[in-house]
Amino acid sequence: MTPLSLCRRLSSTLAWTLSLTHCLSIAATADFKTDASAANYSYDVWPIEEGWQQNTVIAITQTRDGYLWLGTYNGLVRYDGVKYTVFDSLHVPGLHNSRVTSLFEDAGGILWIGHETGELTHMSQGVFEAAPLGRAWPGGAIEAINSDENGDLWLLSDNGILFRVRDGHQTEAPGGPGPSRKASLTKAQNGKLWVVCNGTVATLESGRISPFAFDAAGPTDFFQNVTSARDGALWTIAGGRIRKWGEGRWVADLGTCSSGQASVTSMLETRSGALLVGTLNEGLYLMAPGGQPLHFSRTNGLSHDWVRALSEDHEGNLWVGTGGGLDSLRVRKVRMLSPPDGWEGRAVLSLSVRADGSAWIGTEGAGVYHFEHDDWTRYQYGAGLSNLFVWSVLETRKGDVYLGTWGGGITHKNGDRFESTAELNTITAPVLALFESRDGALWVGTATGVHRYEDGHFNWSAGADKLELPNVRAIAESPDGTMWFGMSGGGLASLKNGVLKQLRKRDGFPSDFVVAITVEPGGTMWIGTSDNGLVRFRDGKSASLNTAHGLPNNAISHVVDDGAGNFWMGCNLGIFRASKAELNDCADGHLKSVRCLRYGKAEGLLAMTSSGGFQPGACKTAQGLLWFPMTRGLAVINPVNVSINAVPPPVAIEDLIVEGEPVDLTPRSRVARNSAGVLEIPPGRQRFEIRFAALSFTAPDKVRFKYRLDGLEPGWMEGSGERVARYSYLPAGAYNFQVNACNNDDVWNDQGTSLSFVVLPEIWQTWWFRSAAVVVGAAAVGGVVLAIARRRVHRKLERLERQRALERERARIARDIHDDLGASLTRITLLSQSARGELAAVPEAAADLDQIYGTARELTRAMDEIVWAVNPKHDTLDSLVTYLGRFAQHFLSVAGIRCRLDVPLQLPPLALTTEIRHNVFLALKEALNNAVKHATASEVRIALEVRPPGFVLSIADNGCGFDWNASQGRGPARSDTARPGAGNGLLNMRRRLEEVGGSVEWDTAPGHGTRVTFIVAIKS
Repeated sequence: MTPLSLCRRLSSTLAWTLSLTHCLSIAATADFKTDASAANYSYDVWPIEEGWQQNTVIAITQTRDGYLWLGTYNGLVRYDGVKYTVFDSLHVPGLHNSRVTSLFEDAGGILWIGHETGELTHMSQGVFEAAPLGRAWPGGAIEAINSDENGDLWLLSDNGILFRVRDGHQTEAPGGPGPSRKASLTKAQNGKLWVVCNGTVATLESGRISPFAFDAAGPTDFFQNVTSARDGALWTIAGGRIRKWGEGRWVADLGTCSSGQASVTSMLETRSGALLVGTLNEGLYLMAPGGQPLHFSRTNGLSHDWVRALSEDHEGNLWVGTGGGLDSLRVRKVRMLSPPDGWEGRAVLSLSVRADGSAWIGTEGAGVYHFEHDDWTRYQYGAGLSNLFVWSVLETRKGDVYLGTWGGGITHKNGDRFESTAELNTITAPVLALFESRDGALWVGTATGVHRYEDGHFNWSAGADKLELPNVRAIAESPDGTMWFGMSGGGLASLKNGVLKQLRKRDGFPSDFVVAITVEPGGTMWIGTSDNGLVRFRDGKSASLNTAHGLPNNAISHVVDDGAGNFWMGCNLGIFRASKAELNDCADGHLKSVRCLRYGKAEGLLAMTSSGGFQPGACKTAQGLLWFPMTRGLAVINPVNVSINAVPPPVAIEDLIVEGEPVDLTPRSRVARNSAGVLEIPPGRQRFEIRFAALSFTAPDKVRFKYRLDGLEPGWMEGSGERVARYSYLPAGAYNFQVNACNNDDVWNDQGTSLSFVVLPEIWQTWWFRSAAVVVGAAAVGGVVLAIARRRVHRKLERLERQRALERERARIARDIHDDLGASLTRITLLSQSARGELAAVPEAAADLDQIYGTARELTRAMDEIVWAVNPKHDTLDSLVTYLGRFAQHFLSVAGIRCRLDVPLQLPPLALTTEIRHNVFLALKEALNNAVKHATASEVRIALEVRPPGFVLSIADNGCGFDWNASQGRGPARSDTARPGAGNGLLNMRRRLEEVGGSVEWDTAPGHGTRVTFIVAIKS
């Protein structure tokens, strides 16, 4: 296992949702020059506690790859905003000492690490190496590391010695070396190094210390520290007094920030122009020109009063290393307004704010509060409240205050008490919404309906008799005077000119659960629902926008217009802002998704859930502030002070884990690489995990990823909360993993980062093995095909041989019948004819002999037919036609009927089976017999037509014909027993043709002759 892998196993996940009991809001009075005007800010101190082993943080730096590095006495810590990784001397070769006292990244991206024991280590691309200092190095803890204007690296030891690493040159800090003389090293914007030691300020030029004299600096000024200003000037602190030196004179004086006795350990000017001053025992001071100092210590959230290090990251987050750990100091974007009793831990449900900034605030169980000029007054049972669950509070334009409660109905403020009247007492259901229309009427929404109150009386109501599920949560009035009611379960209802209408989901409205309604001057309504996001309702048509369109949540409890083209909305995942133009474009189908600016705990919210379904709710005050009731307090946002985090987060791939084992990704690892430097994974590995990070520290929980594995996934995959991509099976091949990320304000780093690797194939997965397998397989298939073909040929030959044997046997039988039986029958015929001549005088003997003669001739003809049918040499169409023609002419000539044959001169060589020939002949014989016996015809015409896939044979006579229906038993019975249907001739002909897959047709009518058609199909 590699040292880096062991270090990574020491890592533990750090959840960003930190305990807010340590997150305090500090009101700032300093004026920070963010633009042309001054702005007041609040700050939060965020101690990094969960997953962090409390340790003294001596040094902090952010390297250009985005990681935050911390120097501690227990090792070097790398922090990515979610988890930290510890590098120590036990597990990392090249890091010989875990006690880190200083950190510095040079222009080449090399991280230099100074140790308490005087050793120096540098790290590049994840590889740690000890830097030799030679015998000239005097030793001692390395307190600071920096580079001068020439790029030379300098070390400052704890005894005041400055040492140049390049050649070992050394010089003494002002006042000379000594173990008790603490010195500091600062680099100015022009690259010049400043040194402070023993109250004296000096510059390091050309390798020599030159004391610096400030004009008007008294001889008693004892300088505690200096730091570079972003405009090229120099901040100094002496006796607690902070001044700025530039262009040869003092250009700013911030006054005194401490008791003057505190030892200053570090200083830092932020991008906003504020100055941070860390002390040995008084914590941290934050100063700005023209403002009073803000003081942070253990009493208001700082982890320790000893500030060891200060740093500002790429996004402007401030980091404070103390004797007790790591703290983050950030500007609070959301101010949480709270009375001294902290709302008694109850949720804020409803609020009504006047133009002077005073407000009435209803809570869930703590009564109602009045806020005016930073003073709080609480009203409970003693003030006339019968129920402390105040779900709705409204101050009218006349100054009347009404409270709607859970079970106490409606009360009205009279002096310092809240009272109810007989008319108001008629409302017993929970009051959820109060609204004052333009005509001064009070509208009351309850769990059972809506009521209109005017001049001390309720003059209109709508309950379950007029509305379905009338749980009224929101009331609004459109410019044309229409009243709108949002209901939880009942959808949306409108009242105009006394006509009440209701829209529900079954009517095409997107949701039945409406909890907020905001009406624009043009009449467009924006409706918050608890299950389907935001609905735009315009000209009777609705369009819904939800998480599929970029909204962070589908439960929209408040919608507030900031007057600058944006809507601010409360939901179950905090508060977010969206552009009205983008919302309209998305609702019209011109835009797929909406970009949202989200506020959560990182921006100052104590809870993520907005209290929805109670009115009045979130609003914009006359001062331009946005107030939102939350389940934990009252959130106040100044939309003018909104700042966008425009820094795309650097993206890093931290680990590649194969089959549960991490792969060392450092350039000097022993992992095999191909000629292009791409990682090669041994064959047989299938399970892969790729862990990555986006180095955004403002709100790491809002960072989103998209990734793809080129070679496996065609498109980008949206990452979940986990910063890992898992693949259960990767076949052998080349892959390139790509990952992009966006920060909390949806600013994407589209370039991202990537990792290429090759999964080597098993032997049987190589191209040559597959080629050989294809060749062998093809040969095997060819052999099998050849064997099958040979087997089929053999079977065919066997069938042909059997057929030839059968034909030979048929020919032999025909020959034997003809030669033996035929000869005997012929002999009988001749003998009977001869005997008849001899016995002509005996009449009885002559008659018997005539009968013998006739029978013998019939047997001879039948034998000839059998011989013709059996003999295989007649299995052709030509033979069949010849035989049928000869038989028909002979048969009809005996009966004195003319026979006409219509046969093609050239017949195709069609092969016929014995069954076809035999059955066609017998059917023809039956048809000729019917013509002779029943038709009284003088002529019979026989025609043959070749019609693929067979032939058609027709027999037509000019006889008397017959009634076809009567012959089939479908007409009146006839006494003529000689009709063709009297016997089985017609049925026999049909059966014989069907036996060989053919058919027979009759065309006849009395007096019009008869045509019989045989249709024969010959199978190939």
